[in-house]
Amino acid sequence: MPYNSAELLENGKLPQNIQEPLKTYISEAQFFAKVVTPDLSRLSTGSQIVEIGSGIGLLALFLSSKGFAVTAFEPQSSGFDQMNEMRREIVANWKPNSPPVEFREALLDESTKLDKLADYIFAINVIEHVPDYLTLIANGIRAKTDDGIFRLICPNYTVPYEPHFNIPIIFSKKITKFIFKRRISRSTIPNNEEFWNDLSWPTQHGLNKSLKSIGWEVAFSRDATNEYLKRGLSDPAFIARKGRVVGKLLKLISFLSKIVRFVPPAFLPIIDCRISTRKKTD
Repeated sequence: MPYNSAELLENGKLPQNIQEPLKTYISEAQFFAKVVTPDLSRLSTGSQIVEIGSGIGLLALFLSSKGFAVTAFEPQSSGFDQMNEMRREIVANWKPNSPPVEFREALLDESTKLDKLADYIFAINVIEHVPDYLTLIANGIRAKTDDGIFRLICPNYTVPYEPHFNIPIIFSKKITKFIFKRRISRSTIPNNEEFWNDLSWPTQHGLNKSLKSIGWEVAFSRDATNEYLKRGLSDPAFIARKGRVVGKLLKLISFLSKIVRFVPPAFLPIIDCRISTRKKTD
């Protein structure tokens, strides 16, 4: 992925406190660009794209450099205090001559107005941070065209593992916090208590049931899980961030990746779905 963002680490223009975490954000943006590329290859130049939860904006900037019109939403939320500051620094030093991304430091809600509805809208690792994520999904669906696709990717909390704090899930969120209270409180995540409280722990089964109950059509995919498993074999930095035990487990599962096609979506570690049809009206 031809990011000039890597050059930002070398030219010395960014503040020192931004340079180290930027390495991780570049890696994540490169990975998710690969994940969404099959969807984007079906869009024409100039198509409207909305990203919900754009972080520091690397993926949005990359999509803009490919000729898409991009609106990116990123509110200032607990645990992500540096993001908007980092994004402003990166935009100021971004080299490609591409249409500017419309960054909005807000959450997409019912009052949001767009110049044009989105041909493609996506939220990657977002809804697990939103207590009322069904409302966010409904607002996202309203922001797309009838033929547009809304893609969601996030952890599946049916799998007993909390990926932000790297701890196992013990029965419920309440019990898990009781058992791992000290580890959670000592986490390096800013505002870790508020961060924990905001986690919504979505499950594939619960999301599927909720979306169908209000009439939305949704198709679940193994694509993101497959890409994560490939990453478990090819990205040492990603494995290191996940910790020794989880890293070994990911490598083991990666070697067994062929069995993923037999695992029901409800039990995959990643929820990956595309919502593509508007709710039917009477």
